[in-house]
Amino acid sequence: MELPNWTEVALGVGDLVETAVVAVATIFLWRVTKTLADETRRMAEASAQPQVVATLEPNQWALNHADLVVANTGNATAFDIRVSFDPPLQNAEVRGSRDIPLQRISLLKPGQTQSSYLSAFEPIIGTLYTVTIRWKRDPGSDSSEAYSYTLDLGEISALTRLGAASPMIQIAEQMKKLREDIERLVDGRRTLEINTHSPVDRLHERRERDRWRRRTAREQAAASAEAQASIQPPEPPPIDPAPRPPRRRSRTRPE
Repeated sequence: MELPNWTEVALGVGDLVETAVVAVATIFLWRVTKTLADETRRMAEASAQPQVVATLEPNQWALNHADLVVANTGNATAFDIRVSFDPPLQNAEVRGSRDIPLQRISLLKPGQTQSSYLSAFEPIIGTLYTVTIRWKRDPGSDSSEAYSYTLDLGEISALTRLGAASPMIQIAEQMKKLREDIERLVDGRRTLEINTHSPVDRLHERRERDRWRRRTAREQAAASAEAQASIQPPEPPPIDPAPRPPRRRSRTRPE
């Protein structure tokens, strides 16, 4: 019976050990890769999250009127959005019996905003609303996300504004006034006044302007002199010299 070659046995055992180590390392690498892929997918899902909010804001054209504003402040599209207020919102008289706007929205892209006029602020100012919003991340899914928050309109009761809400609104108002003035001119309701100046008129205006400048300079000089005179201390009264003693007359005796 031939004895085994221990060198070959040792090499065979070494190959088996190496294969086992490689297999274990491969399994470990697979688990690490799978964990990393799961974490990457979870972070991507967490970062791509829609966030829908609904508020009541002052109208850009009239501060005493309210707009219902629904916005997606997240970075993913929201589908099948439902907005509800408790107590329920009330329409303005000009809207009549129409439904409250923006209660249902099909989708809102990231950063997209929708707004609609609601009513005057006076009936609802100081009201405390509970806003509930629901939406879906996948339009084909049955699961939806929802959350509620409190909207206190008393916080904006002291809100004031100086001028237009934006420069574009101010430009639009000025353009409207210009259009109305042109319409009055075209219809003949307002006449166009034109002032003409001849060379004689310009010379007269130049002389009047020169006279006004000279008169102003004289008045300023007189006022400056009066101010300096009031600042200087008054001169002391003159001091009378001391009286001199009377001179004695010398008498000469006759010889």
